[in-house]
Order: sequence, then structure tokens, then C-alpha cells
Amino acid sequence: MLARRLIGCGLLASLAASCATTVAVPPLGSAQVVSDFESYTIRRVGFLPLRPLHGAQLPSSDVASIETYFHAEFSAGTRYDIVPLSPDDLSEIPYLEPFRKGTYSPEAILAIRDRYQLDALLVGSVTARKVTPPLVLGAQIDLISCETGQTLWSADLLLDSSVAATRDALELWASEELGEEHAARMAMISPRKFAHFAAYQMARLL
Repeated sequence: MLARRLIGCGLLASLAASCATTVAVPPLGSAQVVSDFESYTIRRVGFLPLRPLHGAQLPSSDVASIETYFHAEFSAGTRYDIVPLSPDDLSEIPYLEPFRKGTYSPEAILAIRDRYQLDALLVGSVTARKVTPPLVLGAQIDLISCETGQTLWSADLLLDSSVAATRDALELWASEELGEEHAARMAMISPRKFAHFAAYQMARLL
């Protein structure tokens, strides 16, 4: 099952890479990184399922769509080998409950590392979501070292299509990335295209 999912993600990553934009799209999120980040050897990074923040209810199909774009953009936009992990992949991992509450269990990190030969984990939350115009999508993601359990990188993003800065950046990205007439206007009203833009923005912060 994992092998099939990795192949599918590889195809999505290739598609994202082939469509990578060459225009300077301004970053809309923010990120913090530890001072000794470059001292860590990171090749394989597990991407844990995104969790809704504060118990927000999101349809599983919506979460799956967001995750697909995030997997593809982090594969295309970073130097890491991204390994998407599903709830089924993690079902037999002990000590997972802290992840669901936003904290990190050292035992769970080690168990996931050993099972999937990982150097780090991407652990994220959907912090805001509105699927009717004006569209809103917020996300927060941490990169956790499997060696030390330390948060090496942490990023926050909140996109709101009613905000001029979001619209301007979205127009630049959509005109080349989507390659369609009226692409930016479509991205303003399509929750999936908006999620794709959010994934692009977040991946470029790492």
C-alpha cells in the first residue's frame, strides 16, 4: 500500500516540478529555523497526516485534497525525499496520541523513524479553512528531527482571498502554474486550486 502511494506521490511531484513557476511569487507565510539547521543530515522526511486545529471538522475528501497538494509541492520544491504517511501506516505505532494534541512523543518519533527509515518528520495542522468565496486556508507545519526530537523549522501560513497581497501573489502564480485563461479568477473560487497555491507557498518556505 505504501509503495503504491509513494509511486502516486512521485507522479504528482513530477507534475508539480514540470509546471514549476519561474516568476517571482512573493512569499505570504513566515518561517523560523534553528541556527544549526545545516548541521543535520536530512534526506528522507515523513509527512504525517494533517490534523484540523482545535477540533475543526473538515471533510475527509477536503483533507485528502490538501494533503495531495502539500505532498506534491514539498516533493517538487524541497531537496528532500518526501514519504507521505497515512493513518493506516501509523495505526500500529504506539504513543501517537500526543501528535493528535499537537505535541511530540519521543517514543513515537523513534518508532516512526525506525519503521520507515526517516531522518525527519513534517507534522502539520490546518488552522483555518473556508471553501466559499472569499476563500481562506491556513496551515502550520513543523519539521521535527528524528535524531533529537527538536523542531528544526516551523512555518505558518494564512491565505485569505479577500486580502490584496494574497490576490496579487495568486495572480502571479496562477497565470504561469495553471497556464489557463482566467486562471487567477478560477483559483479565487476553487478550494482545490487555492489549496494548491497554499501548498506551493508553504513548501517554498523550507
